[in-house]
Amino acid sequence: MIAALPIVLLTLAALASETILAQIPPPPADLERRVADLFRRAADIPAGSAAAVTLSKEFTEAGAAYLARGDPGRATELLERAYGLDVENGLALAELTLADVRLENFDAAAFYLRLAEQQSARSPPEIYRVLGEVYDSLHRLEDAALAWEQYQRLGGDDPQILQQLARVRREQSVAAGQNSLSGEEFSFYWDPSIPEATVTRVAQRLSADYVEQAEFFGTRLPASQVVVLYAGRAYFSLVSAPDWVSGVFDGKIRVSVDPDGGLTGDLAAVLSHELAHAFVRYASADLAPGWLHEGLAQWWEGKRITRSEIHDIFKKRSPRTLAEMEGNLARRGDRAAARANYAEALAVIEYLMERHGAGSVACVVRDLGTGRGLAEALRLETGLTPEELFRRWKEWARLTRAADRTAANP
Repeated sequence: MIAALPIVLLTLAALASETILAQIPPPPADLERRVADLFRRAADIPAGSAAAVTLSKEFTEAGAAYLARGDPGRATELLERAYGLDVENGLALAELTLADVRLENFDAAAFYLRLAEQQSARSPPEIYRVLGEVYDSLHRLEDAALAWEQYQRLGGDDPQILQQLARVRREQSVAAGQNSLSGEEFSFYWDPSIPEATVTRVAQRLSADYVEQAEFFGTRLPASQVVVLYAGRAYFSLVSAPDWVSGVFDGKIRVSVDPDGGLTGDLAAVLSHELAHAFVRYASADLAPGWLHEGLAQWWEGKRITRSEIHDIFKKRSPRTLAEMEGNLARRGDRAAARANYAEALAVIEYLMERHGAGSVACVVRDLGTGRGLAEALRLETGLTPEELFRRWKEWARLTRAADRTAANP
């Protein structure tokens, strides 16, 4: 069985406040229409009937959608309705547990978990999928592994969850004995060989960055952001990260730290970079393309690129279109290819910042979070299509002729 939730919950830092919830972007209109239709259909349906069971599943799906958008309050309303329609809906109970954890309703979360465990023999393995995600997001690695192992035992076979289970098992091997400290904005975990003085300086740097980035993106993060500081590169070797990568964001900020180095300029830049990924993911509802992610992350770490540098980088190769760059960023290439891809992403952000302003760039990210597509968000905030953006950027960077010559003589 999973470790008792009350013990876990009482040791957690505060996750979501009313201030954070007030900044949640509005849901897409189609989701609101779907919810309104659910309440209309459920008005005269007796609990426990076949129709109620079907509606309960639909309420659960809608509640999970709001939870994924960072709105646990609305999610709780829908998930409680799902449970009211079908008291044997174990998945609704598991999602309610997650929602109440994020709302700091620890007593309610413990209550719903007990009910979910009672339903586990009759419920789908998704109960343990969700609970594993709860524990993993809070860096409770052993509990996450236990939950996903139970998911697998019950027949769950989602490849992504099985990959997460394998990743957590690997991570446990390098996380033994880590120290921890939780706060409202960040929850830190660090290897014992990293001095507390370094962790304190890291925390101070991230807190200052948090204020600036929250103002830029127009939102706070929905929960206390987990930050894991590793002494050396053992974890990065386990996940096959390239040797030039010293920071990763996968929902958690993971950074390789020299235990004897203190807070160097390079470390500060990596921290700012990975925090920007957290903000872009949340503000865009995880819909931002890779070039926007990486461009903004570099911009926030303090990198800038001049037009002459852009010209030098693409002297012998054509720049990639936005769509091509997206594919390249998703692949692990050699260092030179990665440098060109990242430089181009930063260069596009430089153009947008100069010609349209920081506010427009932030609005593009937030527009994605409201359900708009990239083309619509760009058109709304800059008046450009993705193709026009690429063409205007090349003209701005004085790459048009060089690119044409390269295309003619590959």
